[in-house]
Amino acid sequence: MQKLKLSLGYVITMCLLFPLGVSGQSDFSVDKINPALIKDANAVVRVDELVWEIKSQGEATQKIRTVVTVLNESGEEKHGALFVRYDKFTKISDISGTLYDAGGKQVRKLRNSDIEDYGYGSGGDDISDARVKLANFGKKSYAYPYTIEYVYEVRKRNMMMYPWWTPVSDEKSAVELSTYKIKAPAGFKFRFKEYNDAPAMVKSTDADGGDLYQWTLKDYPVKKSDDFYPLPQEDRVPLMIVAPSEFEVQDYKGNFNTWGDLGKFYHTLNAGRDVLPASTLAEIRNVVKTAKSDREKAELIYKWMQSRSRYVSIQLGIGGWQTIDATTVANTGYGDCKALTNFTLAALRSVGIQGYTALIAAGKEEQIKPDFPSNQFNHAIACALVDKDTLWLECTSQTTKPDFMGSFTGGRYALLVTPDGGKLVRTHDYKSGQNVRNSRAMVKLGETGDGVVDVQVLYTGLQHESRASVINGGSKEEQKKWLLNHINLPSLDLQRFELTQGQDPSVTEKLTLNVRNCATKTGTRLFVKPSLLSRPLELPSVSERSSDFYLPVSDYNFTDLDTISYEVPANYKLETTLPAFQIASAFGSYELKTTYENNKLICARKVVMNGGRYGSKDFAAWVDFLKKIRKADRAQVVFVENKL
Repeated sequence: MQKLKLSLGYVITMCLLFPLGVSGQSDFSVDKINPALIKDANAVVRVDELVWEIKSQGEATQKIRTVVTVLNESGEEKHGALFVRYDKFTKISDISGTLYDAGGKQVRKLRNSDIEDYGYGSGGDDISDARVKLANFGKKSYAYPYTIEYVYEVRKRNMMMYPWWTPVSDEKSAVELSTYKIKAPAGFKFRFKEYNDAPAMVKSTDADGGDLYQWTLKDYPVKKSDDFYPLPQEDRVPLMIVAPSEFEVQDYKGNFNTWGDLGKFYHTLNAGRDVLPASTLAEIRNVVKTAKSDREKAELIYKWMQSRSRYVSIQLGIGGWQTIDATTVANTGYGDCKALTNFTLAALRSVGIQGYTALIAAGKEEQIKPDFPSNQFNHAIACALVDKDTLWLECTSQTTKPDFMGSFTGGRYALLVTPDGGKLVRTHDYKSGQNVRNSRAMVKLGETGDGVVDVQVLYTGLQHESRASVINGGSKEEQKKWLLNHINLPSLDLQRFELTQGQDPSVTEKLTLNVRNCATKTGTRLFVKPSLLSRPLELPSVSERSSDFYLPVSDYNFTDLDTISYEVPANYKLETTLPAFQIASAFGSYELKTTYENNKLICARKVVMNGGRYGSKDFAAWVDFLKKIRKADRAQVVFVENKL
């Protein structure tokens, strides 16, 4: 049996993107498209209709039709295939498709042989009762432009989640017409909220007396794509979130009216699944027997769990929400995020440490809408309460340090699941002073400008993550290749390197480099750069903007401390004044100091950056700040040959 390697987010996006028929529109000639929609687009969504018909608190049907004109290979990559996920709560009743040429003439219909069926998962170890139907007409099989139409219908018996409306899910695809219709029995309660100038709802009554809610978006062109600092997608494109009030799934009833309600339902769903075998309890007592504090106990249990367990994606039962029990994890040594978290918390409770599951939207820069209680989560972690503080534990990793959340789960809301319900809390933020790159380099310059460089760099916080990943996941040769791609020097030989992890967490990097043109030799002069190994800061092509801009905190919350000591050839003397700069702004600060004594030039550079969202009125100041830094970094110290 084949398994299809797909991300859950991608499948969900595709399923929501391909919505059902707008009656009366059948001429899909490319000539009918407004030229403004074709500009800068890889595809034009001609029709995108989703109908969500609620039958009861426990059942609904989802009817979807999409018609997309594909303009090039990139558009085909995004829209050429249809993915429909199904499981024991979701039944597909029909899939059909039609392909049209540029003139709108039908070329062929989708055949059964064009539809494949795969096990759903991201790897061979995944355990899932979900499957995926994959339909397509083949890649690069038809001349561009052409148009694809897909129609399908599914019956849902898992009503914990209603489909969201994201009419502009791909920013390189224009939208001619997108609609979302919700049909419900008269007076049926559910919740929704529009964001980012999403069209307002229009409510009416359908022919059978039920309530009909409709949202419509028309003629949405591709926006400018040269934005250096776009807001996160969930803050810049139209979005409408929908969620149940009361719902039923299998033998369970619940509601998501508040975060407390959502947490209470998750707790009820997983109650009683934290029982550990007697042999495991004895093993845990042995693990913590020398611990002198609850925090030490918790860290020892976490490391023990990491050493005996591995992550396996498990999508079984009630929407993947109900964990496998702790005894099964103890006996098998594997589990998904829910199961490993539940197992870890059970182990902590066995030695008197309280803790809770925390539901979270994991991934770099992922965030939820805290003002709209609903299932916006894709991951579970553990939160232990030790010594009047929290200790966050990422239970799916065998290498992450205790309480380090990093860019994967740090700096965002999480829902603590307690017996009394859910509580929305913030996870650790990683400020500039925690994400440090502290480098010290010794450079022995030759008379030609070439140099031998010995560097030692300490990376902490978010700045250590990429190197920790290389250490844990790459061979020595792969580590070397990665370093060569990330050292900011044009011409070098890497003679020696060493990467080691600390407990903080941190990574120490030691390098020995032979660098050609480490300084520039021109006639009898050597031009030396104080910012030799510093990270470059790119300048945007524009200096004004009309919308807010965003400096991703995972990239822009940092402190760089670079100290370089140049040993200058004895027959050279200093010719210029020593550069010194101090620059301060709301976005951070910059400082450069240089000293020269006994043929040693010492350059100390400090850059502090503060990421976040800034108003359009601040953009000119941001560009000015970058320009000043770049100018300071271009400063050179000139030495001239002393021929006396």
